[in-house]
Amino acid sequence: MNHDDTISLICQIRLEADDLLIKALREAHVEGIVPSHGAILFNLFAEKKLPMNILAARIGKTPQTVTTLVQKLRTLGYLETEKSEEDKRTTLVSLTEEGEKLQPVFMNISQMLYEKQYMGMEEDDIAQLRRLLKKMSDNLQTP
Repeated sequence: MNHDDTISLICQIRLEADDLLIKALREAHVEGIVPSHGAILFNLFAEKKLPMNILAARIGKTPQTVTTLVQKLRTLGYLETEKSEEDKRTTLVSLTEEGEKLQPVFMNISQMLYEKQYMGMEEDDIAQLRRLLKKMSDNLQTP
């Protein structure tokens, strides 16, 4: 068997990206938010109000995990929740005014991360890397 550290390298990249994100958030004076909150916030920047179950499906997390993340963001004052008028079993999640103020900060941090991760790479290299990583992900999801 060949020694292949591809998965370790992917994990290391994720840790380094998370460290960069946490540092950038701290420098922007955004407290309490961690990288796992990002997907929720980005979805709500795009659509102002979403059902919790749809949000969970979009970010690939269990409803229980999303509930925990949303509760933390609600405690921090960035999100609010309410029961749907149409179906009281459905919880809707939306940004507060404070949450909306995060959008330009997150867009700047996202742009910085994008530029840093692809520094020195050509567009064709980026496209091929993304295609191959997607293929690897698909392979690992196949039973």
